[in-house]
Amino acid sequence: MADAVSTPHSSAAPPPAGAAPRVGRGPSITRLFTATFFAVALFGLINQAVAWDTARRTQSAMLELTRRLEELQRFDPTPGLTAQVEQVQELAAEASDNAIQAAAGTTVILGAMLIVLGLAFWYNRRRLARPFARVVTALDRIATGNYGDQERLPENQPDEFGTIARGVNQMASSLAWREQMQEYGARLLAALNAPAGEAGGVTQALGVLAAATGAVGVALYQPDYDANTWAPSVTGGGGIAAQPITRVAMREVAGEGRSVIQYAVEAAAPVRERLRLSGPAGTGLALGPLHNGERLVGLLAVVPAAAFTEAHRAALEHALPNLAIACERESAHQRTRRLATEIRHTARHLEEQSDELQRVNAELDRVNRLKSEFLANMSHELRTPLNSIIGFSEMLLTEDTGPLTAMQRDFLETVARNGRDLLQLISELLDLSKIEAGRFTLQLAPLDLREVFQEAATIVRAQAERRKHQLQVDAPQDPLTVQADRMRVRQVLLNLLSNAIKFTPDGGRITLTGRPTDGGREIRVEVRDSGIGIAPEDQPKLFKEFTQLDASASRQYEGTGLGLALSQRLIAQHGGQMGLRSATGEGSTFWFTLPASR
Repeated sequence: MADAVSTPHSSAAPPPAGAAPRVGRGPSITRLFTATFFAVALFGLINQAVAWDTARRTQSAMLELTRRLEELQRFDPTPGLTAQVEQVQELAAEASDNAIQAAAGTTVILGAMLIVLGLAFWYNRRRLARPFARVVTALDRIATGNYGDQERLPENQPDEFGTIARGVNQMASSLAWREQMQEYGARLLAALNAPAGEAGGVTQALGVLAAATGAVGVALYQPDYDANTWAPSVTGGGGIAAQPITRVAMREVAGEGRSVIQYAVEAAAPVRERLRLSGPAGTGLALGPLHNGERLVGLLAVVPAAAFTEAHRAALEHALPNLAIACERESAHQRTRRLATEIRHTARHLEEQSDELQRVNAELDRVNRLKSEFLANMSHELRTPLNSIIGFSEMLLTEDTGPLTAMQRDFLETVARNGRDLLQLISELLDLSKIEAGRFTLQLAPLDLREVFQEAATIVRAQAERRKHQLQVDAPQDPLTVQADRMRVRQVLLNLLSNAIKFTPDGGRITLTGRPTDGGREIRVEVRDSGIGIAPEDQPKLFKEFTQLDASASRQYEGTGLGLALSQRLIAQHGGQMGLRSATGEGSTFWFTLPASR
C-alpha cells in the first residue's frame, strides 16, 4: 500500500533519520564467553606452571634425598640400614613419579577444559552471537526510523530466536505501516484544509485517497438541495463517470450503515447501476458513508484496481470522518453564499420598498397634517354658529319672547340637545386633531381628585336618576392629590360615567372609586357598573376612534365612538394608563391611573 491513515508517533524523540545503525556489534554474552575463555586459560596456565614447578622441585628433592641416603649407606653399610635406605628410595621415587603424574593430569584436564571452552565459544558465535547480532542490527535500524529498509529476520530459527525474529519482523512491519499512515493522513488533511469554496482541495483529497486504496477512481456524492438529488459534485482518480441519483436511490444504497461496505465484481454491478456509475469495473466496489452526527452528508464510491486489502479498508475508514467534515463545510459554504445572494437581493428590494415607504409616509404625514388643520379650522368655524343655535334655542325655551306650545318646546329642546351633542363632537375632534398634531397642551396643577369626583357626580346625577340608577362615590378621607389638568380629568370622568349610565339597564348600580396604588406613586380611579358588559374579543376595539361595537345591538345607544379614544389619549398625556375589566352580562369596570403629586 502506498499511503495510509494518520496515527501520531510516540512522544519520545527518535534518533536522527540519517544515523547509521550500529551493525555487527556483538552482544554482551559474546564478550562474556571470550573473557571467561581467556580467564580460564590464563588461570590454567598459571596453575600448570605451578604444578610442574612443584613436580620438578619434588623430583629434585627426592633425588637429593636418595643421593644422601646412598652416601650414608657407604659410611655405615649395615644390613638394617641398607634395607631402610632402599625403602626410602622407593618412596622417594614413587613421590617423584606421583608429582610428575599429577602435573601431567592437570595439564590434560586444562587442555580438555580449553577444548570445551573453545567449542562453547564457537557455538556461541555460531548459534547465539550471530542471531543476537542480527536482532540488534534490526532493532538499531528500527530505532533510526528505517522501517521500510528493514531486512526481515529468518523466522525458521529454533526455540526462542524464531519467536524473537517473528516479533521483530511484525513490529517493523507495523511501524512501517503506521509511518505510511502518518504520511497519508498528513497529505489528506493538507488537501482538506484548503479554504472553503475551492473544489481543488476535495479533489486533491480524493486523489490521495485513490492512491492510498489503489483505486481506479473515486466518486463523491453530495446532496443537491436545489435539485433535490444526490450529485457527484467531485470525482477523483480517472476513468469513471457518475450521474446524479434520487434520494430514494441513495437511501437504498447507503442504508443505515456507517462503516465501509465492500462488494465483489458480480455484486457490485447492480449497485453501480443504482449509483449511475460508469467506467472500469476494477475488482469490485467499496462504499464509504459520510455522516455528520446522525445525518448522511455524502457517499464515497471507490473502484479498486487490485485486491481491496484490510490496509486499504483501514485507509478508507480513516478518511471518512475528515471527508464528512469537509463535505459539511463545503455544503455550509454553498448555503452561505446562496443565502448571501438572497440577502443582497432582499436588501435591495427592502431598500426600494423603504424608499417607497418613506415617500408614502411623507405623503401620509402631509395628508394627516392637512386633515388636522382642516379639522381645527372647520371645528372653529362650526362652533360659532352652533353656539348661536344653542343660545337662541335656550333663550326661546325661557319663553321671554312669548309662550310656547308643547310641540314647539319639544322641537326647541331637541335642537338644543342635538346642538350640544354636535358641539361636544366638534370639541372632541378638535382635541384629537391637536393631540395627533402634537399641539395639545395641559394646564397641570395640584388637584384633589375627590373634588372632581363630586363635580362629575353632580353633573350626571340627574341623568342617573332618570334611569333610576344608584350612583355612589367611594373616596377615602385622605386627599387624592395628583398633578393634572382639572378640566381634562373631569372630561374623562364625565365620559366614563355617561357611558356607565347609558349602557346600564334601568335600576342599575354605578360606583366611582379612587385609591392610591403602587406604593402611593399612582392614584387608581375606577368606574364600575352593572350594565350589559363587553365580550373579551370586542374590548380591543373600544379605544379606537369612530369605532362602536355590534351596530345591530348598540345603535339603540347614542354615541360617536370618540369618547373612550379621546379619554385614553388624555390620560396618556398625563403619563397614566387606561384599561377595563368586563364580561358579557356581568357589567364593566373602566379604570385609569394618574401619577400622584409629590
